[in-house]
Amino acid sequence: MAKFKYILFFILCLLTNISLASPDTIQQKIHYYIAQAQFDSAKIYIQTNLDDINQRHSISSLNYQLVKVLFIQSNYKEALKKAFYALDKIDNSEEQTVKYNFIIACIYSAIKDYKKSIDYFDLVVSDSKDSSIMVKSHLLSSELYLELKDSTNAQRSLAAAYKITNHSNLDSKLKNHVSIQYNFFSKNYELCKQQNLKIIEDTTSFLNAKSYALSMLGDCLIKQDSLLKASKYLDDFLVLTLKTNDPEQVKVAAKKLIEVYEKLGSQEKANTYHKIYNEAVSDSLSFSIEKYRELLYIEKNRDLNASKTKNLRTYLLFGLSLLFIFSFGVYYYFKNKNVVQESDSKNQNAPIKKIIISDIEVGKIEKAINQLIVKQLFLTPKITRNSFCIDHKIKSERYLSHYINTEYKKSFSVFINDLRIEYAYNRIHNDSKFRNYRIEEIAKASGFGSKKSFERAFVAKYKETPYKVILRITD
Repeated sequence: MAKFKYILFFILCLLTNISLASPDTIQQKIHYYIAQAQFDSAKIYIQTNLDDINQRHSISSLNYQLVKVLFIQSNYKEALKKAFYALDKIDNSEEQTVKYNFIIACIYSAIKDYKKSIDYFDLVVSDSKDSSIMVKSHLLSSELYLELKDSTNAQRSLAAAYKITNHSNLDSKLKNHVSIQYNFFSKNYELCKQQNLKIIEDTTSFLNAKSYALSMLGDCLIKQDSLLKASKYLDDFLVLTLKTNDPEQVKVAAKKLIEVYEKLGSQEKANTYHKIYNEAVSDSLSFSIEKYRELLYIEKNRDLNASKTKNLRTYLLFGLSLLFIFSFGVYYYFKNKNVVQESDSKNQNAPIKKIIISDIEVGKIEKAINQLIVKQLFLTPKITRNSFCIDHKIKSERYLSHYINTEYKKSFSVFINDLRIEYAYNRIHNDSKFRNYRIEEIAKASGFGSKKSFERAFVAKYKETPYKVILRITD
């Protein structure tokens, strides 16, 4: 399902232009919020208007938009609940029924109930008189058939969508999107690349449309065995994906880059994107975009140092360009320094690759972790996977990450921070002298580099600040 959510998002954005009955100004405002990936703002705006509107049709329309936003935020259970509730309230409106059946099909596809999703898309096609929604249903059914390894029906559905677009006066963006999918499926990669390049160059294209176009360009180049060119577009895809604040799409971009660099034989680069992927898996409940920007910045900086060591002349030639990229990254980092929480998406992506670790390496890792806990080595500031592996002669950082993810269900950084937080929590309870320290001193004594990172990790684990815990114990 690497590209399926992007296709769903693109189609749902197109549907935003189709009002069921609400005032145009409200629909335009909702459309703007969704197009700019401001989903929390869209949800608040919809709920506010639901409280103010009494007309049944307008309420149905706003509920439909709310279901869409919940779907985009991966809150599938709540989206499905509201969709069925709203469907039961519709008064013999075939048009509204079709649209709700369509969004229900999309939700079932997202929770991987593909057969039920296809049934609902078939129901939409049979009941709808709207060429646009029929095309979208065929297009999404094609993707679901591919997931079920049914290429015959996938081609049939995509061909049906393409046929309708050629004989109907539909939205140009939808027609172009279907054409891109049809050309990719038909292995017409050159035409597919040209179509996606136009989307990227178009200054009016929305953020998610450009992200998807970069992903498709990478896919086309992979099919043509142009892996180095593919890595460039996929790297841009990852950078742009960070702006969407969607951990699922961060996983998609990182996974593609891992596959490309492993095919190129560059395991060091692949390991960097493994870090990003593993962090995204661990952050299904608490998602911090800033962490991924830092990881990506480390990778860019590592490339810069390697290039300088290998060829000083090359470094000088590209120095100005890299400086511009660095400056833009710093500017963007401080401009968008917000922490975004996303709902649980644990069932979205299967593991990338099974890692086999020898018994000797497992023994080393277990011994190292035991020493880490018993000797409280986790209090050492700035401990990293790399330094930990070097200190304990562990062969690969991937082995360490895989072991901790398997045994403790968390990443290395989360594992270390949890040990530090537990240490601080227990010492606050048992050491009256420690309770009299300033929060900054407690953070430093617990191995944290800053008060802010300590308090954020403490609240995430114990649901209250260290200051409140101290007050409660003192009282």
